[in-house]
Amino acid sequence: MANQAIFWQRVADGLEQHGSAVLMIVAGSEGSSPGKAGAKMAVFADGECFGTIGGGAVEHRLVKKARSLLAHGEFQPFLSRQRHNLSGTDGQATGMLCGGEQTVLVYGCRSGDSALCRQLAGKMRGVLTLSPAGMAFDPARTLTGHYALQAGSEWRYEENIGVRKQAYLIGGGHVSLALSKILATLDFEITVIDERDNLDTLARNRDAHRKTIVPYRDIADAIPEGRQVFVLIMTHSHKTDEKVAERLAGKKVRYLGILGSRKKIAQLKANLSARLPIETLQRIRGPIGLPIHSHTPEEIAISIAAELIQLVNGG
Repeated sequence: MANQAIFWQRVADGLEQHGSAVLMIVAGSEGSSPGKAGAKMAVFADGECFGTIGGGAVEHRLVKKARSLLAHGEFQPFLSRQRHNLSGTDGQATGMLCGGEQTVLVYGCRSGDSALCRQLAGKMRGVLTLSPAGMAFDPARTLTGHYALQAGSEWRYEENIGVRKQAYLIGGGHVSLALSKILATLDFEITVIDERDNLDTLARNRDAHRKTIVPYRDIADAIPEGRQVFVLIMTHSHKTDEKVAERLAGKKVRYLGILGSRKKIAQLKANLSARLPIETLQRIRGPIGLPIHSHTPEEIAISIAAELIQLVNGG
């Protein structure tokens, strides 16, 4: 599910409107499974669906099952293990060629769960737990990873809530505008920073959650540290790129990259090598984006987003 806040908001709205819903959450995924851990889908009592757990035959089959469960009323939540093979002896083969395995939690919600779902859609941080005992939220906890599954008869699924990937785009130009639009669909919290206060592309950016004017000499104060922080430098000139990179190179972030050609990045790093330790300089990535011969701002944005997806997914 691209945006978790929107998902839980839609679930809360659906529960208040229809009274019941079935949640399907990918609780575990291995190999080439079409839906990764955390992917979500809701099926409402009127048959409407929202979200996806990967599409294809598995999703179609489970949506049909969910609609049947809603039609018959009460049911116990359960884990459905799917093996993506053409055939098998245990009844868990999906008939799909992709390989891998997927464990999907099928969980029934009632109108009384809508208040908690609205909490999950807000700015709350903590751990959501789903188990045969029900749905619970603990704001005092944080998981080491993002998802956790304990299988077996006493199964339990847990997920961090409110911990989002944070993208800081330094520079509000055309690539920043295009990249904001893409990252917004990938559940990034987007901050665009520029030192110019009359920039048309910054004014037209409707996808950034925050737009800030900050002198680049003070950029270090505007960027937090953390494993969920991704910083992309794409200012209006080579000199300001170099200035920003020097001030941010020591930051402990997940990703720090600079937009530009190989020649530009090589020259920038050569200039910085006289002022930064080699281990600090090595943290700077560039040129950013996968090499797909991109030229337009939109193509470049796609290549950058693809690199971030590759990094987040363990590539």
